[in-house]
Amino acid sequence: MKIWMKYIIGALLGAAIALVVPVDDSSLQGTIAFLSLLAIRIGRYALVPLVLFSLPVAIFELNEDKEFWKVLGRTLIIIVLSVAAFSFIGVMAAALFKPTRIPLLSEAAASVAAPGFKELLLAIFPPSLFSVLSASGDFLLPVYFLAVLLGFTFSFDKTATRPVLALFDSLSRIFYQINSFFSEFLGVLVIAVTAFTVLQLRMAVKSDVYRSLLILVGGEVLAVTFIVIPAILYFTCGRKHPYRWLYAFAAPAFAALVSGDVYFPLGSLTKHAKESLGIRRRANSVVLPLSLIFGRAGTALVTSTAFIAVLFSYSSMGISLGSLFWILAAAPLLTLLLGASPGRGAITALTALCAFYGKGFENGYLIIVPIALPLIAMGAFLDTLWAGCLSIMVSQDAGQMQEKEARYYI
Repeated sequence: MKIWMKYIIGALLGAAIALVVPVDDSSLQGTIAFLSLLAIRIGRYALVPLVLFSLPVAIFELNEDKEFWKVLGRTLIIIVLSVAAFSFIGVMAAALFKPTRIPLLSEAAASVAAPGFKELLLAIFPPSLFSVLSASGDFLLPVYFLAVLLGFTFSFDKTATRPVLALFDSLSRIFYQINSFFSEFLGVLVIAVTAFTVLQLRMAVKSDVYRSLLILVGGEVLAVTFIVIPAILYFTCGRKHPYRWLYAFAAPAFAALVSGDVYFPLGSLTKHAKESLGIRRRANSVVLPLSLIFGRAGTALVTSTAFIAVLFSYSSMGISLGSLFWILAAAPLLTLLLGASPGRGAITALTALCAFYGKGFENGYLIIVPIALPLIAMGAFLDTLWAGCLSIMVSQDAGQMQEKEARYYI
């Protein structure tokens, strides 16, 4: 059975469970919430060691071929351009198809803490280097940074580092196999994750005031998925059929959609990139984590649209051209700080954007909180799908991809 079929079956079972659970049964809801959290942690279980042991080997191999800076540079350029472009799509769509004005909340709503630049910088450089190894898995950048240092160190004295390099290579392959097991098992984990997500949706505000915003964001996600991304792949990857590449990443993208967490399907994304599309470890290990740390283009699109909806709700005078340019500059910048929020992307970015904008809008994000979950989920879906496509563009340009026929996809 294809992996995406397992995920679909698991999601249908989870949705069925959520639909029969009484909304007022707090004990059962707590159990489902616990099982969902446990499932996400299991899905991430092998992620940190996989990055820590695979990335140094990948950097060493790319350095040997004098390809590392080319791969890294192309990845960073595409990340910056895509986050800016997706933000532009979100702003323009919201400005053209104005969502229905959302009534301002008079009662208190749950607050969401946005990550600060200083806190993120301190997380990259903890008091001890060994503290990175005990990371919770919510922020991969400290692990990524340590792995990059190790990768460059392996090239310093090849005679001295050869035994350690061989050990890292072996551990990389071991944890890849462990990760493969969890990727296959993810179909079972998706049951609990989907049950929690659907249950949260049932408990969310059912007011029609959110309908137009959800339809607008859903339309943007569909248009980007089936028109914008295929067009980008077609013109940047030798005018080849792009939809089969999207099919290759259907399973991890779907796992991100039902969980709203971009690290939950990262192991599955790595497995599909290697075994379905033939992307080599040396490209996958560099591109995929970096893309989901800094390149949250889907979340940038959702956040930009939601922020425009907040502005429309607070003011009936419309949005000035200066405000539009400010959003186009600030939204991509703040999205780059989401590496520490793998499961709360859109609402965290919106919180930071409102605080940064000021002018009485600091708490504007509160009117979006009731529908935060579907917005986060749609952003995570695009983030994951785009990370896979970015890996295709970089690896194909660097000659690190050996294509397979679609019937051999896992």
